[in-house]
Amino acid sequence: MDLSGPAKEYTAQEFRGIVYKNAQVQFKEFDACTFVKCTFSETAFSDCKFRDCVFKGCDLNLIGVKGCSFENTRFEDSQLIGVNWTDTTWAKNKYLKPVDFMGCILNLSTFMNLNLKKIKITKCVARDVDFTEANMTQANCTATDFSNSRFMRTNLTEADFTGATNYSIAANLNILKKTKFSLPEAMSLLYSLDIVLIE
Repeated sequence: MDLSGPAKEYTAQEFRGIVYKNAQVQFKEFDACTFVKCTFSETAFSDCKFRDCVFKGCDLNLIGVKGCSFENTRFEDSQLIGVNWTDTTWAKNKYLKPVDFMGCILNLSTFMNLNLKKIKITKCVARDVDFTEANMTQANCTATDFSNSRFMRTNLTEADFTGATNYSIAANLNILKKTKFSLPEAMSLLYSLDIVLIE
């Protein structure tokens, strides 16, 4: 299927195995579409809308998302390395959850200042990801690897980090209220405090 054609709207369509590398996709709307094992690496999406879409096993590394909007879109077992989610219109939508990630690779991406309330980032690899000043209230971050990811002035109220690993969350620099952690990883929270641990 050719996304560079004149069609502007796609509804309930399945895109399987299509390859768009270093391409441009502009002013397209996707409603309830499914993308299976597609390659969009380094493709610049601009001013596109994704509603109720699902991406399964896709390569979305280094995609551009300038001016794009997402509503209730799910990424499963996909690679999304180096994506700057702050380029989207995400922050303007306060009520609908834009995306969920399950079993994805999100390394080197940024979610700074975004509303990530109730987002799912489960069983993912999220290394070197920036969550500075994001609202992660009630986020489900279970079983995800957060190596070298940045949490600074992040609202983690009622977020669930059960089974998550390698996170470095300073208890005095983030909002932690009824946040769920599991041992032994939760011991890392103590390292940010001005205390002396005696074994």
